[in-house]
Amino acid sequence: MEEKRENRLVSFIKKYAAALLAGCVILLLAVYFINIIFVQNQKTAVSVLVLEFMEDTSGLENQVREVLGTGGDEEIEIRTISAGVGANKAVALTWIRAEVVDVIIGEEEQMTEYAQAGYLKDLGSTEAEQPGAFLCGLAEYDKDGNVTGTGPESCFGKYAGEIAGVRMEKPVAGLADNASNVENALRLLNFFSEN
Repeated sequence: MEEKRENRLVSFIKKYAAALLAGCVILLLAVYFINIIFVQNQKTAVSVLVLEFMEDTSGLENQVREVLGTGGDEEIEIRTISAGVGANKAVALTWIRAEVVDVIIGEEEQMTEYAQAGYLKDLGSTEAEQPGAFLCGLAEYDKDGNVTGTGPESCFGKYAGEIAGVRMEKPVAGLADNASNVENALRLLNFFSEN
């Protein structure tokens, strides 16, 4: 009796193995495409890099979502890292170079260093409009955005008020030089400086 069951099972597998395998492959492909289309296809509204480790970023994420008026279909990316550690600085620079960061928040010294290295966008000569609201310094860039030396003073960051969850004494918010969501990033910079 057991031999008959084994033979039936073996013959069933032999007979329908290709159909079962094809069915599994089709099911896996369907799950893969559903994941890409509906789950991973969220548009990123803005990506923020905080140069200080934060255990809980939900407060900052809610603040950013409120400022931008985004719904659940748009993603807010908050990356935090202790920039004082050499290996972490390399990670942060990799994120910036990979164009996955729009807004960078850090201490004045950190932001000056990032600006001198060419990672922050020049916010223009708006210091005269709001004296003391901008972090400005001397740096001269070539057409590719590389620092070539000292030159006319340029403003590359805005002093920020209170930012949810960020425990910096005097945070500065700047725009990454290769930001992909510039409009939302500028709205966020303006909110942080007015707050």
